[in-house]
Amino acid sequence: MEELVPDDRGPGRPWKPGPPVEAAPAARPAQPIRIGYARCSTAQQELASQLAALEPVCKRIFSEKISTRVKVRPELEKALKLAYDIKKAAPHQEVVLTVHELKRLGRFTRCAQPARRR
Repeated sequence: MEELVPDDRGPGRPWKPGPPVEAAPAARPAQPIRIGYARCSTAQQELASQLAALEPVCKRIFSEKISTRVKVRPELEKALKLAYDIKKAAPHQEVVLTVHELKRLGRFTRCAQPARRR
C-alpha cells in the first residue's frame, strides 16, 4: 500500500513548518449551580421574602420552618446531600449553597472556651 506524500516532502529535504493551526475557542467556564436554603424559626414568621430573593438565582430551593435549636434540619440535610451528589457526579462543577441571610443557616454558635488555669 502506497502512502501519499506531499510534493514538498521527500527524503533528504529539510522540514518546513506547515500553515498555522487556528486556536480552538476557549471553553466558557460553567456557571455555578446554586442551591437555595430558606428557614424561619416559628410558624408565625414568613418565608415568602426569602424565597422571592432566592428564586431568580437558585436552581432548587429547600425551605423549612424550624428553630436553629433543633439539631436535625431535614431540608438543610437534603440541600447538602444534593450539593454533594452533584460534586460527586461532576467534580469540576462549582456548587454554591445560597441563603438569603447568614443567620438563616445558623445562630448562637458557641466556640468551646479553653479551661482556665488557677
